[in-house]
Amino acid sequence: MKKAMSLALVSLCAAVVAPLFLTGCGGDGDSGTTPATNLNATGFWENPLNDATAAGNVSQNGGNVTGYLLLPPMGMGNLIGTVDGYHMSFTMAWDSGTSESGSGDFAFVDTGVDKLILTGNLPSVGNFVISWRGPSFEEHNPAGVTLTYTPPAPTW
Repeated sequence: MKKAMSLALVSLCAAVVAPLFLTGCGGDGDSGTTPATNLNATGFWENPLNDATAAGNVSQNGGNVTGYLLLPPMGMGNLIGTVDGYHMSFTMAWDSGTSESGSGDFAFVDTGVDKLILTGNLPSVGNFVISWRGPSFEEHNPAGVTLTYTPPAPTW
């Protein structure tokens, strides 16, 4: 009887644990995160930051986000992130050779100019907000006046 109960308990545990393990075994090559269905971060992003201007291109493919951004005071760097809902965890690999992790949240706003913003944080930059400005650098609409770049913006 004791042997039968032990076997039943092991079978029950296996039946509960195996599906939990298998849910993480995708095969679609995605990171396993799921962005909000209406979130599309692809485009040119820009905003004043630390008495300069943050700017750059971002591309979203499913739950994966990549980009090349100017984030003062650190400079230029490659962003690699994953989106879950409206939250993004990311790594910035700076052109200087260092890298660091950060996170942020996308939000839809209606200020007349801004529609989609990312409120983020990086240890070297601090809290920041950057806004979607259009599909590309050539087709963007900055808020109010034309922003200047320090250092000068590269050609995206």
